[in-house]
Amino acid sequence: MPVCRARRIDALVVEIGSTTTIATAFDALAGWPETMPLLLGQGLAPTSVGDGDVGIGLDAARAMLEATLGPLAPDVTLATSSAAGGLRMTVHGLTSKMTAMAAREAALGAGAVVKYQTAGRLRDGDLRQIEVVEPSLILLAGGVEGGDTDVILHNAKRLTELAVRPIVVYAGNSVVTEEARGILEPAGFRVMVTANVYPGIDELDIVPARHAIHDAFEEHITHAPGMERIGGFVSGSILPTPGAVLIAAELLAAAEGDLVVVDVGGATTDVHSVTDGSPEMAAISTDPQPHAKRTVEGDLGTFVSAATVAELLPAAERPDRLPPAVPTTPAEIASASLLARTAAVTAMHRHAGALAHLYTPSGRTTVARGRDLTACRLVIGTGGALTRLPDGVGMLRAAIDPGSGERLLPPTDARIALDRDYVFAACGVLSTRFSAEAIVALLQASTGL
Repeated sequence: MPVCRARRIDALVVEIGSTTTIATAFDALAGWPETMPLLLGQGLAPTSVGDGDVGIGLDAARAMLEATLGPLAPDVTLATSSAAGGLRMTVHGLTSKMTAMAAREAALGAGAVVKYQTAGRLRDGDLRQIEVVEPSLILLAGGVEGGDTDVILHNAKRLTELAVRPIVVYAGNSVVTEEARGILEPAGFRVMVTANVYPGIDELDIVPARHAIHDAFEEHITHAPGMERIGGFVSGSILPTPGAVLIAAELLAAAEGDLVVVDVGGATTDVHSVTDGSPEMAAISTDPQPHAKRTVEGDLGTFVSAATVAELLPAAERPDRLPPAVPTTPAEIASASLLARTAAVTAMHRHAGALAHLYTPSGRTTVARGRDLTACRLVIGTGGALTRLPDGVGMLRAAIDPGSGERLLPPTDARIALDRDYVFAACGVLSTRFSAEAIVALLQASTGL
């Protein structure tokens, strides 16, 4: 009987979600620009972290893929994951509007789920809450360069009282880096040091912290319950799925200009934006914003959070029955579409900043607060809801309708596109091994740009 030889391909990427694991095969990436990158196919299966072995879902998704393409021999196998509750973090800074805010931006941009945030000195109640959260990582910040050192050292000492020992990413005043490390490491903490997330007044530097969090996540995920086999399955990088999506958004923005990416999921809705805003709004802005920003709305989703989203609708418009995780009947699809539209609109409005009018002794002054999206002329939908349910374009169009408010939304004539091949997360992790230009070509093909 002849032996079926495995087909060599450049990359296999697995996305391990909370409910579904997707395996996607890519080729002709390494040959760019002589060869055009190819999406060969996808396979999916239920995620099996809850069964105590992520490998069951990984094997099933790959088997579905190879049932169509035949046996595959990828040069590299990469992964993204938001399973097992995602990347759970707590963040701690000096002041809520400065270092704590910068630490939160770094954590969310890396793809984390921020479960608890503090500003100032940690108290007994804070330590109890951290232990309840059981974070995978702790981000410790505080003090501009050469500024305050007392609070961050106090907080380092308080962390040693915890019963848990998550990885600590130190992203505070570098003057006392070694002193903080000398407190934490003898107490059993693994400490990863990165650049100060808030080195100066109104100055953010969160990209180094994002990279450090990705590295820490990769180290953590191979030991997470149910995820032990992922290290043997994957030969390259493992990133948090939302962090990978933001990386892909940044790559595409470099080619296409300022943009927003909306991902409506079953449990949460993420909004990613890559922009410095418009010069007009920058002149009246009240707080610094990162070039790339992610917000996650834990109460907006089409399945786990469906009841919460339904409550946002007028009583007469609420669906009679909430949809299942995978809607199939016309009634289920209509219900899921209504919830997805509501989640997209609400999440976009929460992500965007707004104009505010202040009254001072010299008269009324208008300021811009929060995220300015007015320079974003491209809005993209990714994730199952926006790309698989009917009228994802209409949902996104509704999300940028300013209505009667003064929100800093993308212009109403912005281009709308959908990630129809569902490759944003995969492209983010592919960028760790292949050229940015090749990855952008895949993203452009998926969105029709």
